[in-house]
Amino acid sequence: MAESPGEEEEVRLVLEVLDSLERMDDPAERARKAGALLKAWPDQHMRLREIRQAAVVALRAKNVSYRNIAKTLGISLARVQQIEAGTRGKQEKPSEGTASE
Repeated sequence: MAESPGEEEEVRLVLEVLDSLERMDDPAERARKAGALLKAWPDQHMRLREIRQAAVVALRAKNVSYRNIAKTLGISLARVQQIEAGTRGKQEKPSEGTASE
């Protein structure tokens, strides 16, 4: 695992767990544990989104500007607004022939 300068401890720990799976000698055990993580991931992914959204909402409640939040998080101002609203950045366009009325 390549560590980035200033990498957060929590992120480092999660990445270390993934690295440890790759180093497991027993392929069956490695596959079983990876499968268990993949099974849990959709719920955890949603949980991470909710944690991030709540943090952005808390910052806004403290009157922190979108611009300052964007700079702190290293994302665009528009992305901060999307996170606050609970929307995703890239949404699929309706395919041709689909009625959107």
